[in-house]
Amino acid sequence: MTRRVSLKQLAQHLGMDVSTVSRALRDDPRVKPETTRTIRRLAKEMGYRPNVAARALRGGKTGRVAVLLSPPQQRFASPIFLELLATLDQSLREKDNTLAVFAARRREEELGIVRSIVEDRLADAVVLGRTRQADERVRYLLGAGFPFVTFGRTAWQDRHSWVEIDYRKAGVIAVAALAESRPDALAIVTAPAGLRFADNYLEGAIAEARRLALPEPSVFRIEMTEEEGEKAGRNLLAGAGRLAIACIQDSLAFGVYRAAAQLGVSLGRDAAIFGGQNFPGSEHTAPPLSTFSTEDSRVARLLTRVMLNRLENDADPAFESHVIEPRPLLRGSHLFTG
Repeated sequence: MTRRVSLKQLAQHLGMDVSTVSRALRDDPRVKPETTRTIRRLAKEMGYRPNVAARALRGGKTGRVAVLLSPPQQRFASPIFLELLATLDQSLREKDNTLAVFAARRREEELGIVRSIVEDRLADAVVLGRTRQADERVRYLLGAGFPFVTFGRTAWQDRHSWVEIDYRKAGVIAVAALAESRPDALAIVTAPAGLRFADNYLEGAIAEARRLALPEPSVFRIEMTEEEGEKAGRNLLAGAGRLAIACIQDSLAFGVYRAAAQLGVSLGRDAAIFGGQNFPGSEHTAPPLSTFSTEDSRVARLLTRVMLNRLENDADPAFESHVIEPRPLLRGSHLFTG
């Protein structure tokens, strides 16, 4: 039988420090890209594979669960992640475990962080959000045999546990509400392409617009921040006609409110708007923001339960999956009053 190539042997062959080689194999951004490519190419040629199982036996259980916050969520743009962190932390402490939070500044850093969590044994399991269909983080975790749960399904939805909000339904809810006043134009403002929840929202919104014979919508794919919402709002509200705007998240809608104030546009008279996720303060805007709710505490409790079940039954081949239905909160901003 072929003897396993160790990290030390690989480093000696390259004439590099073990720490440098280890970082490169985790896609650590501190290692130059050309160095990483050289190391990974030789590792593949030599048949090197990280011995995750052996590392776990040496180190034992850490008693930690990791949550990776994707950009821009390290700034806690979405209250649902604050709720998840608080709920998961409390549940873990009741079992004498702890929560470890990792935040990526850029999307490109995420795989390296996940590799580090696994290969440096920083936690016993990990929670991921902002999933993509062919998610490289999930591909890696499946190959490593490491316990994890995702907030959003992937192409491997039958091979891991996940919880997902039905964002296609959320897009339908938003457009159906905005259609009540028969707008002259429709805009859909959602998150960047490739993110599963954002793609689903757009699909549902466009399908409902066509079903109701509304004008073909203009589409904005941007990060879910107030600043980006304000930029989109200034662009959209500068046009003429009765415009309806569906925003996937209230943060984007808040930015549109700011743009409307700067341009002297009256939301509810000159334009109608629908948000998403029922952020704190959305009921106090003028006019009060119509949005959808997923009851953040309920989602957080469900994700926490699924994570704890995965942690306690890691050898069980059965995986959990749950879809949460959004609920409309119609407060008035989706209607034209003038």
